[in-house]
Amino acid sequence: MRDGGATAPSNGAPRGVAIAAACSFALGCVGLLGWWIRSTALISIADGLPSMVPNTAVALVLAGVSLWALGIQGRPAPLRRLGQACAAGVIAFGLAALAQYAFAWDCGLDRLLFPSRVEFPSKFPGRPPPNTALCCILIGAALLSLPARTRRACRLSDGGVLSAAALALTALTGYVFGVGYFYGLPPLFPFTGMALHVAIAFLALCAGLLMARPDCGAFTVLAASGPGGTLLRRSLPFVVLVPLAMGRLFLIGADLGAYPLAASFSLASALTTLLLGALLWVSAARLDLLDEARRRAEEARAFLATLAHSSDDAVIGTDLDGTIQTWNPAAERLYGYSAGEAIGRTVLALYPPERAAEAEENLARLRLGEHLDHFETVGRTKDGRTIDVEITVSSIADDAGRIAGFSAICRDIARRKAMEAEVASAHAAERHIRSQLEAIGAACAAVSEALAGVPRTDARPLLEIIALHARRMSGADYAAIGIGQDAGRPFDAWVPSGVAAEQAAQIGGDPRPIGLLGAVARGDRPIRVDDLLAHPDFVGLPPHHHPLQAFLGVPLRFHDRLVGTLYLGKRPGRPPFTEDDERVVVLLAQRTCSALETARLCRTEATERKRLQAVVEQMPEAAILVDAEGRLITCNRIALEYASYRAGEADLWGNAVNFDLRYPSGEPMAWADRPLIRALSRGETVTGAEAQICRAADGASVPVLVNAAPVRSDDGELQGAVAVFQDITALKEMERQRQEWTGVIAHDLRQPIQVIATASQILRLQLGERLAADGEKQLGRISASVDWLRRMIDDLLDASRIEARQLTLDRRPVDLRAQLREILERSAGATAGHAVRLELEDGVPAVWADPGRLEQIVTNLLSNAAKYGEPGRDIVIAVRAEAAGARVAVTNWGRGIAESALAHLFKRFSRAAEGGVGLGLYITKGLVEAHGGSISVESSPGATTTFRFTIPFARALAAGT
Repeated sequence: MRDGGATAPSNGAPRGVAIAAACSFALGCVGLLGWWIRSTALISIADGLPSMVPNTAVALVLAGVSLWALGIQGRPAPLRRLGQACAAGVIAFGLAALAQYAFAWDCGLDRLLFPSRVEFPSKFPGRPPPNTALCCILIGAALLSLPARTRRACRLSDGGVLSAAALALTALTGYVFGVGYFYGLPPLFPFTGMALHVAIAFLALCAGLLMARPDCGAFTVLAASGPGGTLLRRSLPFVVLVPLAMGRLFLIGADLGAYPLAASFSLASALTTLLLGALLWVSAARLDLLDEARRRAEEARAFLATLAHSSDDAVIGTDLDGTIQTWNPAAERLYGYSAGEAIGRTVLALYPPERAAEAEENLARLRLGEHLDHFETVGRTKDGRTIDVEITVSSIADDAGRIAGFSAICRDIARRKAMEAEVASAHAAERHIRSQLEAIGAACAAVSEALAGVPRTDARPLLEIIALHARRMSGADYAAIGIGQDAGRPFDAWVPSGVAAEQAAQIGGDPRPIGLLGAVARGDRPIRVDDLLAHPDFVGLPPHHHPLQAFLGVPLRFHDRLVGTLYLGKRPGRPPFTEDDERVVVLLAQRTCSALETARLCRTEATERKRLQAVVEQMPEAAILVDAEGRLITCNRIALEYASYRAGEADLWGNAVNFDLRYPSGEPMAWADRPLIRALSRGETVTGAEAQICRAADGASVPVLVNAAPVRSDDGELQGAVAVFQDITALKEMERQRQEWTGVIAHDLRQPIQVIATASQILRLQLGERLAADGEKQLGRISASVDWLRRMIDDLLDASRIEARQLTLDRRPVDLRAQLREILERSAGATAGHAVRLELEDGVPAVWADPGRLEQIVTNLLSNAAKYGEPGRDIVIAVRAEAAGARVAVTNWGRGIAESALAHLFKRFSRAAEGGVGLGLYITKGLVEAHGGSISVESSPGATTTFRFTIPFARALAAGT
């Protein structure tokens, strides 16, 4: 058993034991060889010195064999028994010698070896000296006690070994200083003593015995990594060798006569004291350094302990046997054991019983120096639950680099395992979805191929392919696809799949979208039913229909518009449709409904083309359509009346059909100014351009309004242009008459109004202060009526100009925020009794408008809102920026406008929402449209009425010019 303060076994101790055993064995063999060959150098080293007797040589050989067999752990049992027998032999040699001395016996044991070859000139021929015999007994006893690992055995063994070492060292000192009393006993036994090489062999055996117990006893202090062990290892050679060396040197000096013998001892004592004091001083300084290093190590250890204590991962420290030594709070949370419960247990308690072998194997690997990094295993908590953990184990080494224990970091990976399982499931789902998408892609490719070959009037082949692929991908027994949702009549098209032609004929005509079929057609989500008969919308199956149980219906929608309905069914006893089946069918529906829409558009386009051709042909205006190169595509019969055919002449586009287009003044119109050219070459939209065109039949010039616009594809590519010529001969005549009538009105009405206004002013001046209060009131009424009549005349003139398209505008960039605030200040009287709020978005650009006409528009709408709004309620003017213009909304709260009156609100002389002659909103609409904007109204009876109009931005018009 290991002492608590001992260090781990040193890796060099077994080697030292082997060297000591070899030294003893070799010196014993040398002695025996010397007796064999009668060599004094091998027996006594030198003449006059004690000899190594044969029994002593045998004892050294036996001691060396015993130390080799018992001093190194892991020897097999036969070798250990041999070692114990040899140790017993060493003790027997020593006891026999001492017994003969004590009892004055001569048993003849000392002359058993070499009796005839060697002379024994002594009182006890061949007998070992008493100090040698005593050393044999002490060393033999220590060898026998090596297998015992108790503290008592260690103490007894160390005591015997150190005693034997003292005897041998004393003998060695005697040889160094030439003092026979140290290696012999001259008063008692002047004829014998411990031989020099015997003393050396005994010292080697003592050192080997101490190293054989590296984990307990005296060697533990020497091998310790602490300050004491360091100091002992550094000081011991000096303490042992320096006094011997110095004493011998001073003794040699005295023998040579350099100084008296007493002086040599004094010098040796002084210098030894000085050297040992210096050694002590250096050792003390070294101890201070080691203590400082120890303090820093303890601080670092405390810091690491704090980190481990606050770590979210379980940190567990164990010794080499796997016994838990440290346990942080995270480990307590993970495994459920408190620190008191865990410390002292082995790590096997943290594993399920079935994984005990795995834990043992891991400990064995760790003891061999391996490292476990991110090792995933299964742990067991205090309450018996198993948990998935990830463990990283590192070795803990002492200062000598030897493995003293292990540190394990354990992390609960249950959540990560769950995530990995989810990821694996997601990958499996991804592979499944990918296969489904590939199937859907193949189905879409088949649908596209079929769409290319489908006649524009028949979509049934396309429907058959969709139904077939839907049935295969969902595992359905039957499928059908229908187009239409009018419950009063059958589906416009009904295509079954999986039904024999004979059975379809027996079922009869196409079904109507009623019951569950109608619910799918009218809804926007799929309907999946495990038992068709149990669904409340199910109304039964027609005669001869195959039995169904599981049902799946999916509406086919394209841009939120129903284009068809897909139905799937399974026979009774088949597994129902799953969410995966529903998802894949919905994906197929989403990918193929565009093909159905394309087929529908093809049929619609063919019908609309014919209809458009008929409409264009019957138009009362001339219509011309050219392609992107300017080549004439078509023109209606009215246009042909204006066309001229001149042999060898063609226009700049190469068309043989010519149109003689002139300015309103009658001059020929330049080619670049023609509306059709502007629409085709510059992409302009020309509206209401006035011109003259010569009729080919009689050469007469006909006044026309020309509208031209570019024809573009959906992606904006120019594909051609269209122009329409409208004969305005009658409009010109009406305009002339209206101008005459307007002039008459302006002359005949303004003159009497001016007379009335002038007379009322003269009357006010003449009467002056004599004017009574009632007279002042009547004159005020006359002035108000005159202003009202003037406004009516101005409205009539504006209406006439709008009708004649002679309304002039002085447009410029206008800041809406500043302009609207000025208008609100000037119209304060018209909105009396209402609070007007202006809500204007930040960053609204300037608009391109006539400031006066803009004020007329806003004032008309404010007056209308104040007149018909609920008294006391706010009027809100909200302005926000749109794509190319500002949108202004005027909102009031009141009784509102009836829905039937909204359609006539902006017509002339309409008085649904205003008094007077009903021209205010008509003029407002004309002014807005003259600016290039639009106006609309929304009204909720009893709630709000909102007029909205738009005015283009100045930058938008600048970009278009």
